[in-house]
Amino acid sequence: MDLHKSKTILLSTILLAYLSLNACNQQRTPPPDTSTSSPSPITEVETSPTPTQTQNTPKQRKVKVFLPKQPQSNEDFRYVESVVRSTNSRAVATFAIEQLIIGPTKAETKIGFTEALQLKGSSNCGKDFTLSIAAETATLKFCRAILSPGVGYDARATSAIQSTLKQFSTIKSVVILNKDGNCFGDLSGENLCLKTGSKRERLSTKSKIAINGIGPITVGMTVKEASQAGQVKLVQQTSGGEERGCLFYDPEGIENIGFMVTEGKIARVYISSPEISTLSGVKVGDNLEKVMSVYGKKIEIYPHVYVPGGKYALFVPTDSSDKNYRVMFEANAEGKVVGISAGKLPEVRYLEGCS
Repeated sequence: MDLHKSKTILLSTILLAYLSLNACNQQRTPPPDTSTSSPSPITEVETSPTPTQTQNTPKQRKVKVFLPKQPQSNEDFRYVESVVRSTNSRAVATFAIEQLIIGPTKAETKIGFTEALQLKGSSNCGKDFTLSIAAETATLKFCRAILSPGVGYDARATSAIQSTLKQFSTIKSVVILNKDGNCFGDLSGENLCLKTGSKRERLSTKSKIAINGIGPITVGMTVKEASQAGQVKLVQQTSGGEERGCLFYDPEGIENIGFMVTEGKIARVYISSPEISTLSGVKVGDNLEKVMSVYGKKIEIYPHVYVPGGKYALFVPTDSSDKNYRVMFEANAEGKVVGISAGKLPEVRYLEGCS
């Protein structure tokens, strides 16, 4: 074998060995993963409104924001529906409340969505609000004043905030504080949301009447929801309106309080107890002069249908959020208030049972 032929065989052997080794290495290297994965579900939320940012860019997440929607929210102060927003922020609960403050888009407004709350004035913390989450409780404290034209507006804001925050699995309860650190929408005036073991008001003769209900029970609740909210059993009474879907319930163990239920929901509350007062301090036993002095031009006077010389004094709110609600004071011939009704139209103006 000549020298040239030997070199050729040697080079061929080396080339084959190289190619075999390279093929083995390629087989050991896994192919690149070109698949895509969907965003992981939200299981936790931030513990402060300004979490530390990391170098890893978080994936975009969809977050629900609950807003009032008409016409349902005109009948039920607590009615809200969800819209969807997307964010890359890790502070998803803070983002959701920010979007709640911004309110509906133009397209959402066209189909009935309305703002849940509106802030005004300067901030005492440098931002609109602070949010902290601990032991499954979210504490939302506003740093600007919350526009509050009526109890209906407060109820809508509370429902929207609670629904928006409770979508997250780490939040079971919500405490809402105003700029001064007091419980927002607390009709008792006792800051019950800040008292351990007293976060829910129990219906009693100490409860106050508002245009949308009494104490913890509000218009629009089902009987079951009202029983749970008031921590009391509601007992159905015999009435002549069953065929029209109109029923009456009394709270067990509490006298002189009654509820009218239409279409399965609380429509009106009636009280005849001198222990219970309205938010403005008017109660059974007061005279019409006091009613007039407290509510002024918002009162309309009508003659009593059944009592000669008696009168009805109807409180008509001027705030748009309360336009479908009234409070009616019933007075005897001596001008003394003997009963107070509060609720939605037309039920609050029924003079005899369900008509």
